[in-house]
Amino acid sequence: MTEFEIRDLFGYNLKRLRKLRNISQMQLAEKVDMGFTFINAVENGKKWVSPESIAKFTEALNIEAYQFFLPKDYQVEQSPNIYSFAKDLEESFRLIKSRYGIS
Repeated sequence: MTEFEIRDLFGYNLKRLRKLRNISQMQLAEKVDMGFTFINAVENGKKWVSPESIAKFTEALNIEAYQFFLPKDYQVEQSPNIYSFAKDLEESFRLIKSRYGIS
């Protein structure tokens, strides 16, 4: 896979995941403190991002970083909801263990 293919894949998944959450480029730009023209350039494979930017995107979209690098034909539409559920479940177990002194 070339550098350009990786950039294109990242942009494709950023756009897909953003739209899945019904977030506009402008809204995402505000959440990650970046310009919406930069978001557009990234989504169109014209710009690349730093690891710090990837971290901001993962937080803003509530996903794991690997999801930006999944193949275009890989369907993960349900994964963000499953991931969110799993995080909530993990937090619930942590609180229960803490409350009852279970290690």
